[in-house]
Amino acid sequence: MRIGIAGPISMKMLRPLFPPGTEFPTTLEFPLIAILAEQFHRRGHEIVVFALSRLISQMQVYYGDRIHVYVCPMRRPRWQMLDFWRGERVALRDAMRMSNCDVIHAHWTYEFGAAAIESGVPHVVTAHDNPMAVLRYARHPFWLEKPFLACPVLRKAQHVTAVSQYVADSLHQFLRPQRDIEVVCNGVDPEVFSLFNKRNARASGKTLVFASALGDFRTRKNARKLMEAFGILRRQLGQRVELWMFGREFEAGGVGELWAREHSLQAGIVFKGPVPFRELTDSLATKVDVFVHPSLEEACCMAVIEAMAMGLPVIGGRFSPGVPWLLSEGNAGLLVDVTSAPSIAAGMRRLAENCALRNNLAVAGRELACSRYGIES
Repeated sequence: MRIGIAGPISMKMLRPLFPPGTEFPTTLEFPLIAILAEQFHRRGHEIVVFALSRLISQMQVYYGDRIHVYVCPMRRPRWQMLDFWRGERVALRDAMRMSNCDVIHAHWTYEFGAAAIESGVPHVVTAHDNPMAVLRYARHPFWLEKPFLACPVLRKAQHVTAVSQYVADSLHQFLRPQRDIEVVCNGVDPEVFSLFNKRNARASGKTLVFASALGDFRTRKNARKLMEAFGILRRQLGQRVELWMFGREFEAGGVGELWAREHSLQAGIVFKGPVPFRELTDSLATKVDVFVHPSLEEACCMAVIEAMAMGLPVIGGRFSPGVPWLLSEGNAGLLVDVTSAPSIAAGMRRLAENCALRNNLAVAGRELACSRYGIES
């Protein structure tokens, strides 16, 4: 088949499928979509990728081995708001029409989903969030338009999937699409599952390392409470514990570190910043003891299920929509109140001082990931 995949995609992960020296403009990125494209390609399908970039002014096309890519221009948010993302939708729609795809899988119920519908090509749209819920934490006014983009997509799409039961239920509750929504979880790359072997072989160090991997410093990810919690833990356990923070705005000298220094919380925190996906997963598997995810709301968090897949015990939010379902209501991870720094700190201390509990949660999380989150599923 000739399968189209539309959405924010990490093009550098697909570079081995293109001639040496091929360079792509920076696009909106999400590793999962590149993994899906790679897996379909391995099964003998021809892949067409549709992406957006702010660094180009006209569509660019790249050709590789049974894969080619349409990168369409993406404008500044103010211009997107003025015409309801029409420029992006039309560019993507035209690329889809000329691609001769048998089917298109569009990710997110916004410009990518709308373009797939407008293209007239058979399609499925995957909802990765509920726009009404995410709107609460938005930092830019253009998010005000997102529910109005999502509503017609959910009504008109030929097929709709959601990445978790939480997303499916909340879309029905807030947007009331007149259709069935099938739950198809995000899938984890087999290479991440294979890191379980590296993790089992690692030797325990004198310092217990906690880690987080957050998209940015914004309110929804709740990094401030995590740093406050680690400050409490550090005062209790001293140099026996460290916290490694991965992600944009958590590099040395970044927003996260500046905030920590301003509040005298930097002791024991290592600001790793954004690192390539393979480097991040390898570090988590071989050097980290506990993964902490303080987010206030999640759909189907890749960072959490990747940690589970490699056998890393996880701490998540008991009242954070989407997270308890990911962790089987606390059977596959430790649930705490992430709105409370003392509650997070208590959970971290509990795992720091209880090796058996860490191992039990790691095993349960790994088993759940194998049964629910494999890319084959």
